[in-house]
Amino acid sequence: MYYIKDMKNVMEMLFADAGEYNLILGSTGDFAEREIMPSAKKIDQEEIFPGQNLEKVARQGIMAIPFPQEYNGLGLPYPVYIAALEMLAKACANTALQVSIQGMVCEGIRLFGDVKQKKEFLKENGLAEGRSLAAFALTEPCCGSDANSIQTRAQLSGNNYILNGTKTLITSPREADFILLFARTEKGISSFLVSGKTSGFNVAKVIPKLGFRGHRLSEVYLDNCTVPKEDLLGEEGKGLEYAKHILNSGRVTIAAIAIGIAQAAYEKALSYSKDRSAFGNSISEYQLVQEKLADMVTGINAARLLTYFAAHLKDKGKNIVSEATQAKLFSTEMALRVCDKAIQIHGGYGYTDEYDIHRHWRDARLLTIGEGTSDILRLLIAHLSLK
Repeated sequence: MYYIKDMKNVMEMLFADAGEYNLILGSTGDFAEREIMPSAKKIDQEEIFPGQNLEKVARQGIMAIPFPQEYNGLGLPYPVYIAALEMLAKACANTALQVSIQGMVCEGIRLFGDVKQKKEFLKENGLAEGRSLAAFALTEPCCGSDANSIQTRAQLSGNNYILNGTKTLITSPREADFILLFARTEKGISSFLVSGKTSGFNVAKVIPKLGFRGHRLSEVYLDNCTVPKEDLLGEEGKGLEYAKHILNSGRVTIAAIAIGIAQAAYEKALSYSKDRSAFGNSISEYQLVQEKLADMVTGINAARLLTYFAAHLKDKGKNIVSEATQAKLFSTEMALRVCDKAIQIHGGYGYTDEYDIHRHWRDARLLTIGEGTSDILRLLIAHLSLK
């Protein structure tokens, strides 16, 4: 069953009456296994953007789970969304990654947009439901972790901002209908909602990469890109503050994706260990393999508890900077360890395409870098603790 007992137990721990949520998630798990998982290997090997999967996900209502009903969301608790995202990642990490990015951008609009922007982008343009797709553009060639040093400029001219600069390592901007983009104005770093069809918004370079091959990692050139003044998100000069809030949500969703990837790798390794024989016995009978399996499942469950706790605190309106950061750090590094052990259990076959194990490791590797590298997250956690 795709909706595993461990996830169900966590939901029952968080909610006194989890029956309705477990039914929803059980159905979501069946959907992910039936409709999303079959194409995951092909998406990776042929580097196909998972557009068809995302259309199915939108129709299933998964993207809409955490957002208010007034924007055509479902208004369900945030941990339900995290559980659904975990199952999507287990089925196809490429599909789950776009859902994560979509959720980040929508959360930014929900938190900092004005009434008109929330109605226009979340509801009318269908971002909350997934009828339109979003991208997030912060990183530049000069700076990744040091976002305060971005150089892209936005100059106010009449009723428009004119944007010039370069963004890099941006996930699937060509496929996005709208991009939440950060640029420097007279008052400091600000955030803008930019249509992907805007003149002067140019996706000029695709960067080959190790994993998440269903998404094109791209460089974007802004050449006198004209953005209406009313598409400034929030206030001028507060973009970096907004980005930090948005990334808190993003780190929880990235943690969920890491858990889903690890769960997929673990289940494949568990099954293989039972079927594979060596020296007259199933390799699952050998202590060294059992040790790996024990470490894998323990790490997955520990990460799940940390992540769902952060999601629960967010649902209650708490400050989750430290909890979200811890969840992202622990879960992504756990996923890398679990996927590495899964390859080792498969032996030589783990290094080949046939068993589709190294895909999980390649995908997990990105998660220790995106949305804050593990090194930066450790500094942040320590800083918050010392404060």
